[in-house]
This record gives sequence, structure tokens and C-alpha cells, in this order.
Amino acid sequence: MKRIVSIMLAAVMMLSVGACSKPVDTDETTTEPTSAQEITQAIQETEPTDKIAQRFEPIYDIAQAESVKELIKEWATNGGDKLSSPDITNILLVGEDDVDGSSRSDAAILMSIDRKAKKITLTSFLRDSYTYMNIKGQDRYDKTNHTYSWSGPEKLAEVLSDNYKIRIDRYVTVDYEAFIKAVDVIGGIRVEVTEAEADYMNRTSGGNSYRSGQSVLLDGEQALYFARIRKLDGEAERTERQRRIIKAYMTKLRSSSQEEIQNALGTLLPYITTNYTELELLSLAGEAMSGEWLGFDIVSQVAPADEYRRGFSGYKTHTGNLDVWIVDYIAAAREVQLSVYGETNIILDDGRISAIDLAKNGKY
Repeated sequence: MKRIVSIMLAAVMMLSVGACSKPVDTDETTTEPTSAQEITQAIQETEPTDKIAQRFEPIYDIAQAESVKELIKEWATNGGDKLSSPDITNILLVGEDDVDGSSRSDAAILMSIDRKAKKITLTSFLRDSYTYMNIKGQDRYDKTNHTYSWSGPEKLAEVLSDNYKIRIDRYVTVDYEAFIKAVDVIGGIRVEVTEAEADYMNRTSGGNSYRSGQSVLLDGEQALYFARIRKLDGEAERTERQRRIIKAYMTKLRSSSQEEIQNALGTLLPYITTNYTELELLSLAGEAMSGEWLGFDIVSQVAPADEYRRGFSGYKTHTGNLDVWIVDYIAAAREVQLSVYGETNIILDDGRISAIDLAKNGKY
């Protein structure tokens, strides 16, 4: 049992630091939708056997809103039923950025474990999404990751659950120091690194230690630098690299020795924060082994998908004029529900006006 607990805890804790639209070469079967439309099409081609959404009240589109703020607040606070299922556990995995003392969430990834479909869905939430949040009784409109800085992982889970209308059961957070140690203790991980990524890291690090290839061995410091690449492309690509790291770590764990996994566990434990109790973790670990979770298919996606977000520069937020994503949360939530549950209780209106439409028309 000790080895089972070690494997599960190490995997779950490492998942919170990072997660790949393009998979590392493994023998596992991996499904990688590239857009929300593909997810929807795949769902529609398979008739669900359990009508989850029918057990929840429908959530309707917001017909009238005069501004982005009004729309996203009304959506977040409408009290609509959030999908859940006894077959699916949703764990929010948070990588903490505490380099400047701000303690923001650098990565927020929902790991949805579907026991019935034998599937794990990794959903990266874009940290720069403009969102409504209530912080200690005060309405604020700002980047999603500021939620964590102001009120911690519980509030971040609440805000994401309100926006995407799915129940988030638990959270696990890890900081950068734990990330480095976790990779080093298992002897590094092998990750696909593109030429552009290697060139960028060599140029910005002042060295020449990074190379490109399908299976490049990275130590803890190198893996962290890779996961935190910011200015090569965009936020969506950055989250893709984080998911690439997660899958590489999970692959390495499958072939690690008992001693290596126990060392990883001992290294990570002092650096994590979670609302799991020790007994719950034991139960989770036992179920993971008996249910062979490490062999489940892995689906990877970003939320909001490209068609449900639009970038705005110098947008007025609670903390100043920032570059943010304006999000059509209603449509984005529908696609996340479909990808995780195969069903949705969100009903979109014909000829609807989204938050993106309002922002384009200057109705902030």
C-alpha cells in the first residue's frame, strides 16, 4: 500500500505544476482534440449511456446585458446547476508562482478522472482570462490568476466552477521549488522540445545547454525553465508546454522504481497544500491502483478554446490596465462540460450577444 500511495501522490502533486496537445512518444493511446468543435463532434458521434445532464436543471443563456461586467457577473452568480457525476472526480491542480512574493497561480489545470470511460481529461485554464470574482464581499473584475493571490486555492476553484459550471471536488497546489526537486529525484524527464523552444531558452538563459528533439532529457531547473517560457508565443502555447511536462512525468513514474517513487513522495510532501486528508489520499491511491488509472487515455485541452476568447490590450481591471482575454464563458462552459461529461445542461440562444461582442463594441 505504501508504494500505491507514493505513486498516486507523486503523480497528483506533479500534475499540479504543469500538463500536451502534442504528446510525448509513449505506447499509450492518447486523444488530442484541437478545437471545441472537434470535441463536440466527437461527443455527438457517441450516444451517452448515462444521461448526466438530465439530472440537473438547465442553464439558459443571458439574453440581455449592457456590458461585459454585467454579463460575466450574471453568469457567474446565476446559481445554475453545476454538472457532477459519481463516476468522475475533478481535481484542480495549481502551480504557484511566488517568485516576486505575489503567490499567483502560474498554472491551473483541472484533472478530470472518468472511471467509467477510463479517461483523464486535463483542462488548462488560461490565467489571463478576464473574470468576475467576489473577494471578501467586494466585486472585482481581473485576471483569473489574481483570485489565487487574493484568496487562495479554494476561491480559485470556486471562481472556475462558477464560470464553467462543473463541480470541482478537490485541489492540490505545488510551488516551483517542489517542481525542481520532483523532477530531479526521479532522474529527469524526457520531453519533446522544438527548435524554436530550444533557441529561445538558450538565448534568454545566456547559455547553450538546451537542444531540440523528440525526447530531450531535462533536469528540474531545465524543466521549470521550459514550462515557464512566456514570450516565445502565447499563453495557450505555454499551457501546452506545461501539459507536455505533466505527461512526461507520468510516463517516467510508470517505469520508476519503488525507491525512486518513495523519494519523490518524501521530497514533495513538505511543499504541497491540499484539501485532501491523509485517509482520503489513501483511499484515492487504492482506487487508482485497482482501477489502473495510470493506464487511462489522456485528453488534453485549453479553456477557453480559441473561438471563445479574444485578446484585448490595456483593458481596465481592478489592478490596472492589463492585457487580458475577454471570454464567452457561456459557450466555453458548454464545451468544457461536453469534453468532461459528454453532456451539457447549458442552452445557447440563437442570435446571442456574447461578452466578446460587447467588448468589441466598447461596452466594457
